[in-house]
Amino acid sequence: MIIAIDPGREKCGLVVLNSSIQALEKKVISRVDLIPEVLNLIAKYRVETIVIGGGTASKSVQKELSRMEVRVNIIFVPERFSTLEARRLYWKENPPRGLKRFIPTSLLNPPHPIDDYAAQILGMRYLKG
Repeated sequence: MIIAIDPGREKCGLVVLNSSIQALEKKVISRVDLIPEVLNLIAKYRVETIVIGGGTASKSVQKELSRMEVRVNIIFVPERFSTLEARRLYWKENPPRGLKRFIPTSLLNPPHPIDDYAAQILGMRYLKG
């Protein structure tokens, strides 16, 4: 089990993935709620590795995680193109309906933030090697 985090200044994407790359929990949370939620997920799923996107706010998240009492491996993964891949994954899992299904998904914006999908992409990159 791993936790993957797409860190941001105000909100973060968070996902728990198993070794089969299935998302067990996926959410977008505020930055201030990140550490308590990570601690909760570590206890709930017995996570040993946390994957963090190496872009915005990654160093501050690493500092906060290193102050935790729980021992986990912290791995950084490049975030390059993760947002584009997250959009593709979002539309794959949530195909457009009605007349929107005739519009290419590359022209559509998801109806809510997809930071959780970006975190899933980062976790998938780590698990796939």
